[in-house]
Amino acid sequence: MNEDVSDSPDQLYAEKQASVQDFTFNEEVTRVFNDMVRRSVPGYDVVVELIGVLAAVHSRTVRRPLRCIDLGCSRGAVANSLLGQLTDPTTQIVAIDTSEAMIRAARAEITDERVTFLLQDIRTSNLDDVDIAVMNLVLQFIEPDERLSMLTKIRRGLRPDGMLILTEKVQSDDEFVNYHHSFKRAKGYTELEITQKRDALEKVMVIDSIETHQNRLSEAGFSSITLWFQLLNWVSLIARP
Repeated sequence: MNEDVSDSPDQLYAEKQASVQDFTFNEEVTRVFNDMVRRSVPGYDVVVELIGVLAAVHSRTVRRPLRCIDLGCSRGAVANSLLGQLTDPTTQIVAIDTSEAMIRAARAEITDERVTFLLQDIRTSNLDDVDIAVMNLVLQFIEPDERLSMLTKIRRGLRPDGMLILTEKVQSDDEFVNYHHSFKRAKGYTELEITQKRDALEKVMVIDSIETHQNRLSEAGFSSITLWFQLLNWVSLIARP
């Protein structure tokens, strides 16, 4: 029997806080994460669903079952998407996160034996013979001066015909920022919630421009970089060796 893991509406910043603490993927965030990410990230469910579709296409193209790595798996949405599309029983999915609360929740929600959950820092994880690596809203939480080495490590761990799917929030002009805040308002967040969450994320989520991502991926050794999704200031890239 699985451990019961709560899944609650996001009200973490609904009350005025005397001092807004830096954002962290703790028990409280894990509990509301599913609601938080869908109300904060335009197109989140579409991207997650299509990651599974892209993986299935890749599997048919290379004509073999895949070994996939979900780097920063949170509650396992990407792993679930991959499981839904990759039907071969020998498919391997390794889902890694440094948050004990997230790993515990993911393990409770996913029991398919093709998934292995690891409580690790992805910067020290062993990456070998990877067909598809996924970083879904993760690189932005890694220190900027460590991002190139992380991507280089992924590139070295990919098979010659493998690929990285990288989804990130990116820098944008005031118009798109305004659209994004309006999206949050449409999802029911108040001005106080928007402001306090922005303050919580200010020091821990450092975003780059699309051009910075593309240049860094090239420097890491990727030769083909495709922008396959963009909605407001959220993008996803496919990078191949």
